Amino acid sequence: MKKADVKSADQSLISKLIFNTVAPRPIAWITTLNENGSVNLAPFSFYNAITTKPPLLFVSIGKRKDGSDKDTIRNIKRTGEFVINVISKKFFESMVESGKDFPPEESEIEKLQIETVPSETVSPPIVKGVPAALECKVKEIIELGATPMSVVIGEVVFIHYDEEILKTQKGIVGRLGGKRYIVVEKEITIFK
Repeated sequence: MKKADVKSADQSLISKLIFNTVAPRPIAWITTLNENGSVNLAPFSFYNAITTKPPLLFVSIGKRKDGSDKDTIRNIKRTGEFVINVISKKFFESMVESGKDFPPEESEIEKLQIETVPSETVSPPIVKGVPAALECKVKEIIELGATPMSVVIGEVVFIHYDEEILKTQKGIVGRLGGKRYIVVEKEITIFK
């Protein structure tokens, strides 16, 4: 087995090892509102649950290649609100497309012709037809790392869900290393 000392190993190797060993990762397909009122939609795979009481989630959002904030974090910092849409296989291609670098004034929702429906308690809408959507308000934002990542801790204030998600997560999409993804197809139930 090979070894990598984080203090001396090449950063690209460390990044690849993290991407490929912390897998599969859930994907937060986040809707926020741009300054002009249009809807921003982008996927993030450094995302997970923290606790259920209160329901807290985190998502880690990196910088653009030029070092500036991505639209999502800029919108979250300005409004304090966002929605995490759970991605099913049905939305896979749209999710990948929405991850491309769109100009701040351009809405991925409009460009990709994705339908939305209003949220109940926050301004950003939810993606119509997703298996679940979590309306969130910012609890805290922490800047971490050498090139600071914005770690957003959000409190879930309202949940939209298809009852089927309580029985099975088949069809839900996750992220693996590189350009690879996974779709849940097989579940193992443990009986005691």
